[in-house]
Amino acid sequence: MLLRGINHVTLKVRDLEVSERFYCGVLGMQRVGERRKMRFYAAGAHHHDLALMEVGARAGSPRVEETGLAHLCFDVADERALTLLYERCLAAGLAVSTGVDHTITHGFYVLDPDGHDVELAVDVPREQWARTPAPFALDRPYALGKKNPER
Repeated sequence: MLLRGINHVTLKVRDLEVSERFYCGVLGMQRVGERRKMRFYAAGAHHHDLALMEVGARAGSPRVEETGLAHLCFDVADERALTLLYERCLAAGLAVSTGVDHTITHGFYVLDPDGHDVELAVDVPREQWARTPAPFALDRPYALGKKNPER
């Protein structure tokens, strides 16, 4: 393969300060750089994993029925970290989905301050789903918290 994966994503946001409180304060990313109306954040894998570009308060919200980004997903270290992030999002009063078992990942979705759908997920080891017919087609509820075994 010529490609190795996604290097980073840039999102348009209304207010950098508000978005930074979500991405740094709730999700724990670290700001690693900035320039006029842009900030760059790392989760550890790259020079930056996310860039935010301020477009102003008059910008519209992303719409489900239009083309463009549907959601972005951050790779979470393990089940314990996933539960901690879930609890942080709930404590922050954010719009959070229930847990979902996508067969290939366990996770949940949260809306950022601009309405971008952000998935936070832990990969399920390939040997646990490799022989499952159509593993990408299977979604089930997933109980986040102490009920789930650690990996």
